Amino acid sequence: MAAFFNTGLTQQQFLDEYWQKKPLLIRQAFTDFESPISPEELAGLACEDDIESRLIEERGPDSAWQVTNGPLSEQDFARLPETDWTMLVQDVDKHIPEFQALLDPFRFIPNWRRDDLMVSYAPQGGTVGPHTDGYDVFLLQAMGSRHWQVGGKAIHDAKIVEDLSLQILAEFDPEQEWDLQPGDMLYLPPHFAHHGVALNDCMTFSIGFRAPSRTDLLDGVINTLLEHELGKARYSDADLLVSADSSEIDEAAVQRLTKLLHDAIDESTPLLAQVLGKFVTETKQSLVSFAAETEDELSNVDALDQQFSQGQQLQRSVYHRFAWTKIADKTQLFMAGEVYELPVSSGGYLAMLTENQIIGEQDWQQLKQDPAVANLLCQLIAEGGWFWQ
Repeated sequence: MAAFFNTGLTQQQFLDEYWQKKPLLIRQAFTDFESPISPEELAGLACEDDIESRLIEERGPDSAWQVTNGPLSEQDFARLPETDWTMLVQDVDKHIPEFQALLDPFRFIPNWRRDDLMVSYAPQGGTVGPHTDGYDVFLLQAMGSRHWQVGGKAIHDAKIVEDLSLQILAEFDPEQEWDLQPGDMLYLPPHFAHHGVALNDCMTFSIGFRAPSRTDLLDGVINTLLEHELGKARYSDADLLVSADSSEIDEAAVQRLTKLLHDAIDESTPLLAQVLGKFVTETKQSLVSFAAETEDELSNVDALDQQFSQGQQLQRSVYHRFAWTKIADKTQLFMAGEVYELPVSSGGYLAMLTENQIIGEQDWQQLKQDPAVANLLCQLIAEGGWFWQ
C-alpha cells in the first residue's frame, strides 16, 4: 500500500490511527522544500479584489486582535509594526496553478472533502492566538520557523474570549509543543486546540478538509424534500390517550414527533447522496467571479470534434468542485452545487469528467462513444467546469 510521507505508516494506517483521532508531527514531509510563492507575491494576492484575505494584528491601532479584511492596501502594510501580525490568503491553490501539485500527496482523501490551501505569512511573534478549528488540517511549514503548541484532546465546548473578532480560547492548556522548520508538517484533527507563533519571518501552508455540519445537512434534506414534494406527512396521534392536562406536551407527543422526523429522513434516503453531493460542490462565494470567467457558449458534439481535431485540449477548472456517485440505480455527477443525472451504463466515465486535469483528443474519442456523456461534457464546458486551453 502507498506510504504516508516518511512516517513508516501506509496511507490506510494513517487514516486508521490518526485521521480525526489525534495529532501527528511529520518531520521533513517535504524534503528540501522551497515555497512556490514569496511573501511579496502573497501580499500582492492579498491586495487583489475578489481574493479572500485577512490581516490580523495582536495589538492593532484600533483594538487588540484587530482583523482587517481584504482587499488589503499599501497603506495597510505601511502602518504595520515589525512584529506581531499575520497575513492570511485563502484558496491560493486555485489562484496559483503551481500549488496544485502540492496537493497530490493528499488525494487518498476524497477531493470533495478538501476545502482549500491557505497561506499565511507572519514576522516574528505573528500569531492568530490559541484556537480550535472544526475541520482537519495539515500545517506545512513553508518558510522560516514556527512554534506550535497543541492540546491533548478535542474540545467541543471551548470558552472563547468575549468581544473579539477572532475565536480565541479563554483557556489553553497545551500538552505537546514543537518548532517546525521548512518541510515539516503537523496534522491536526477537528477541535484540537492549537497555537502557532512565528519565531522569525515565516510562511505556513494550511491544507484544510471541511465537513458539513448537522445543520448544513438538515437544511439540505429539507430543501430536497420540498424540491421533490416529499415529507408531506403530518403529525398524527391515533394512539392518543385521555389527557389529564390539556396544555401538556407529553413524552408520547415528543416520541411521535421524533418518529415523524425519522420517517422523513428515511423517505429521502435515496436522495441523501444528492444532498451531500450538491452541498460539498457548492462554489464558495469568494470564488464565484473566478468560476464565471471560464463559462462558454453551449457547444455540440460536432463542435467538440472539430476543436479536438485541431489539437486543442480541455482543462478542468480549479474554481469548480466536482463529485460523483453510483448508488443502486442512480448515477449522478455534481458540479458547483448542481446535479446531473446519467444512465447507469455511463458510470465508467465519471472519474474522467471529474478528476482528470486534462481531456485530450484520445480521451474524447472514448467519451463520445456514450452520447449522454458527450452531451454532458458540452454542458459542463458551457457552465465553466471545463475550458479550452
